[in-house]
Amino acid sequence: MKIYKIKSALVIGFTLLLTACNTFKLDINNDPNNPTSATPGLLLPGIESSVINTVESFNLSGMGFAGLINASDDYNMNNSSWNGTWNGFYIGMQNCEELIKATEGTANTGYLGIAQVIKAYNVSMMVDAFGDIPYSEAWKGNASAPIIQAKFDKQEDIYESVLKLIDAGIANLSKPSPVAISGDLFFAGSLPKWVAAAKTIKLKMLMTSRKGRATGNADVVAAFKAGGFITTNANDFQFQHNKLAAPEGRHPWFQAAYLADNGFSYPNHQLMGEMILNKDPRLPFYFYRQTEKVLDSSNPTDRGTIPYGGAYLPTRTSFLNAYKKDVLDGAETIPAADLKFIAGYFGRDRSDNTGVPQDGALRTGPGTYPAGGVYSDRNTVPKALTGGTGQGNGITPFITNANVLFYKTEAILDAGLEGDAKKEFEAAMRASIQKVSDFSLTMDANAKAAVKADIDAYVAKWLALYDKAESNAAKLSVVSKQVWFASWGQGIEIWNFMRRTGYPLQTNFNTMSIGIQDPILKPVRQFALRLPYSSQEGDLNPNAAPYVTNVIFDRDPIFWDKTKLKWTF
Repeated sequence: MKIYKIKSALVIGFTLLLTACNTFKLDINNDPNNPTSATPGLLLPGIESSVINTVESFNLSGMGFAGLINASDDYNMNNSSWNGTWNGFYIGMQNCEELIKATEGTANTGYLGIAQVIKAYNVSMMVDAFGDIPYSEAWKGNASAPIIQAKFDKQEDIYESVLKLIDAGIANLSKPSPVAISGDLFFAGSLPKWVAAAKTIKLKMLMTSRKGRATGNADVVAAFKAGGFITTNANDFQFQHNKLAAPEGRHPWFQAAYLADNGFSYPNHQLMGEMILNKDPRLPFYFYRQTEKVLDSSNPTDRGTIPYGGAYLPTRTSFLNAYKKDVLDGAETIPAADLKFIAGYFGRDRSDNTGVPQDGALRTGPGTYPAGGVYSDRNTVPKALTGGTGQGNGITPFITNANVLFYKTEAILDAGLEGDAKKEFEAAMRASIQKVSDFSLTMDANAKAAVKADIDAYVAKWLALYDKAESNAAKLSVVSKQVWFASWGQGIEIWNFMRRTGYPLQTNFNTMSIGIQDPILKPVRQFALRLPYSSQEGDLNPNAAPYVTNVIFDRDPIFWDKTKLKWTF
């Protein structure tokens, strides 16, 4: 009996095991701890991070190309300079492609629409930077018929494709979604905000490409008439970083400047100088002054901290004369207190690539906007950035209300849109200043809001310059300088604007109201019309080899760039 009972138990146990296996479909080839697919809410943050990474990888160099900061401002790049950005884009967008495939034809229209918009936006930025790229055959390495050496599509064709893709995204986002959106880093799952952002992204793409498309200007006019894009600072398309140190989530500028010996790139002297002379209300929010000592190149203690050519603002005759005229109303001398104030604006001139001395504790750092750092006005006593100051939860602005207003100004002046360009220009300036001021108040308790009277005086000065300009082209040149001032933290926007319009024009440093200064040093190369293709892609993909070899980044423009901007030396 005992033997029988044991045998019966074994049979019953074995039967139960077979039943359980059949019921639960146990598969020893599947690892539940490493799934091969993920829910949309888990995929979305990584997909959105790909956009953030693309913007931030282009940001400083775009600002350098435009003469806002000393990063890539001598245009000294090669085919290995952008390998990381190229690879990161294609890796990061694989999940976006998977999310689109997984949600097409399902009730997840919200996730599908977001993924389509993100793909269109990210791809358009890569086209704006490189030109032809793999697109139609990209992200097919795990397809039933894998493609591991994707062909390069024509940039014009890609733009038409992604414009249609963003229309599809807008249509999906406009549908009632039975599935709540989770994991959204930008708008916390708000589909109406995503619709406005998507229409704004499309507007940006139409503005950028308008001179390279047969119906470019007409499409811009139609988009403005249709409306529906971002119209308030509160709904700007941007990403806000956090305050976390582990895992590190603070703004990249904050990390560079506030966590070590200020390894942040030098701001351009011209930008800071013009903002001082024009009494720009954004000045104390953009920059943090670390010193009030006027540096002396003949002093061994200071030697090595003075930028090439003695271009430091407190020692530059042209700047000091302009300061006496524009800031001190024609005074004959500059008070010591003013020199101490100016001393803190220690950056570099365009294309100064003479090495990096141990001046991290002296050079001007990023302030409250957009880095989430510290406020620094005329009355702030400078101190070292490092040592736990600041919060770091700054923003990466993608497309803002101010950008849209600048687009509209440009469209009226140069694309056939009906309207009052001066009114839009004024609204754009005010939106930019207000955004910078309002955001900065949330970053530093010591920050002081921009004073309305100062804003009014500043805007009035620029409107007077606008009125003096006799043609639409001359007026757009005036507007371009405000686009330049407003682009601190938006390298892609100003680089695209310059290539699209040919403005701001070069002039001498003494002309502080208008124009970009001629470099002190001759850059290694000409103005960057695009980025050099990835050498790693050229090594791995035979379709890329002709682009790596034959496309010259300071000679061959993107299809929509009709200006072929060049510096003259």
